Amino acid sequence: MTAKYIQQIIFNDTGLKTSVKKGTGSMKGYLIITPMFQSGEYPNFPFEFTQELKNKLSEFDYDNYPLFCSTGQISIYGILDERMQFKRESKPKPIDNNKTQKGWGSKNSQIRLDKATARYAKRMSKGGCARYY
Repeated sequence: MTAKYIQQIIFNDTGLKTSVKKGTGSMKGYLIITPMFQSGEYPNFPFEFTQELKNKLSEFDYDNYPLFCSTGQISIYGILDERMQFKRESKPKPIDNNKTQKGWGSKNSQIRLDKATARYAKRMSKGGCARYY
């Protein structure tokens, strides 16, 4: 059995796209299947579906390497790492509509311009002249 087969079962039964990653640390040897970002949120697996899937995957439930099935992720030990790649959805970027001051360039260059402007204003108040390019 492969991760691709399990991903296909999940997609057919729930319509959820999933991603697969290898476990690290104490979860070494496990493959962890989690739902991907879709429709503006990270969905969970339906509870009834996870119980049915746990029964289907009972052959991978070992004494010292148990099978973990929750609504957030499914962790299986000892299956082949052959995955199905789903197209990723991009997360919406927040729009900041309450900008009061127009900025040019990056934030760092804007800070540099502001410091130079303050320095030249101080010089002009003492009777000097400002530097212009």
